[in-house]
Amino acid sequence: MEDKMLINFQRQQIRRLQEEKKAMLESLDLARELGVLTTLNQEKPSRANLLHEICARANRMIPFKSCAVYLVDEETHDFVQASSYPDSTGLGLEREVDLLIKDQSLAYALQTDGPVFFLDSTGKGHIVLHVLSTPFSLRGMFVGLMMQNKDEIPDTTIKFFSVFMLLSVNALENWETHEFMLNHSSQLERKVQKRTRELADANERLRVTLEGMQAGVVVIKADGFVVVDANPKALEILDMSKEELLGCKCFDVICSKQRGKCPIVDLGMSENNEEFVVKRRDGKAIPIQKAVSPVMIDGELHLVENFIDIIEQKKLADLKEDVGRMMRHDLKSPLNGVIGLPEMLLENTDEPLSESQREILEYIQVSGYKLLNMINLSLDLYKMEIGTYEHRPAVADIYPIFRSVIKDLSELIKYKRIEVRELFEGTEIEEGFSYNVHCDEFLIYSLMSNLLKNAVEASPSGEQIIIEVNPDYGKVIIRIHNQGEVPESIRETFFEKYVTANKSGGTGLGTYSAKLIAETMGGRIYFETSAENGTALFIELPGID
Repeated sequence: MEDKMLINFQRQQIRRLQEEKKAMLESLDLARELGVLTTLNQEKPSRANLLHEICARANRMIPFKSCAVYLVDEETHDFVQASSYPDSTGLGLEREVDLLIKDQSLAYALQTDGPVFFLDSTGKGHIVLHVLSTPFSLRGMFVGLMMQNKDEIPDTTIKFFSVFMLLSVNALENWETHEFMLNHSSQLERKVQKRTRELADANERLRVTLEGMQAGVVVIKADGFVVVDANPKALEILDMSKEELLGCKCFDVICSKQRGKCPIVDLGMSENNEEFVVKRRDGKAIPIQKAVSPVMIDGELHLVENFIDIIEQKKLADLKEDVGRMMRHDLKSPLNGVIGLPEMLLENTDEPLSESQREILEYIQVSGYKLLNMINLSLDLYKMEIGTYEHRPAVADIYPIFRSVIKDLSELIKYKRIEVRELFEGTEIEEGFSYNVHCDEFLIYSLMSNLLKNAVEASPSGEQIIIEVNPDYGKVIIRIHNQGEVPESIRETFFEKYVTANKSGGTGLGTYSAKLIAETMGGRIYFETSAENGTALFIELPGID
């Protein structure tokens, strides 16, 4: 009897081992198949399909009344049911999960690597929870309402169930990585296509722009100074075909510099502007104005030369100068009468003139001489600009020049109720005071006329203008001060040509010509200005040895 019982017990053990072996092999097959799940019978598998398969295959390892996969929402960090099996059982599990959350059972399961078993809400069945996580992130939770008691499940099945859950979360991450790479690859492909189109459009716009430009453009490779490209206008100006120009040295066709003295490559300048005369094959000389800038192309230094034909500008400049000379000549002829007739009337003794009449005639005569000098000065200023003016300084008393300018501006000074004070080294001068300087008397008159007129116009009404002379170690400094402030917008360009602000009819030539005259006489001019202290102009001139 005992032998028979022993045999039955051994048979039961063998069947149990066989069942465990069968369950283990099925678990291994399920785990192995999950690794290639995303390619089984699906041209483009979805995450929903993958989660459904995880639930279905988990159900084959451990039979469940219902089961589901909950994933962590990345924004709210809540657990959201993503898939259930069978599909119609999800709501029942939701109620069980809510109870597990309330009694902290779900939180406990999150801290456990393997499956965790709890009684369901009826107290008669079991619920299994298994965290879905990797070493780097928590992805979710598997929840299953079991058909059998947990004690009836073989230990090997429970172990392989954990292995299956780990493979499941890895399969999920592999699918997401695959999707990310597909999407990223598609985005990159679209970006490349877009950038390629943009580059093609930019190249086409550049080509159209260069070919339509009225300026010549030549590209030169800095290593060897070889011309590598040119636009149609450049070929037209140089009277060369593209085949003839490409490969030429820039020094031979468009540059006045010598080898070894390139402003950009050899001298380190950031850009260069100059005039150059192109000698064409037909013998015609074409003056051009060009600008050269460095640029990197394909990792190599190149020089881009932009130039325009300025032959018409040269003709216009010559014409302007010719017209100026003719106007000065034509203006001088009627001035002879303006200057000569008052002199004849003043010398006529047959009919004595009253004092008032003599003053008027003398004023007309002096004004005529001043106008004549102004006409001559316009030519002198041009010579100063181009550096051909011959300065012949003489000794002159500077204070009578001041008074002459003040007299010319007397109506404007009177209208603005301005007091003009003359000082020498900070002290008010007395009548008859004189101080000699080395200068051209008429140039000083013109300089002071422009600057003092500006000072009167800029000064607030009822204020003072101070003209002060200070000898200073071999030089003389003339200071003109008024209470007006130079506008912020023109301070940096105050002495440049055509710069003016808030002056109706202003030409912007007064301060420019004053600076030109001061420098011609070997001096300089500068200013200080502020809202509190007004504006002070300083003219430095050479003193008398």
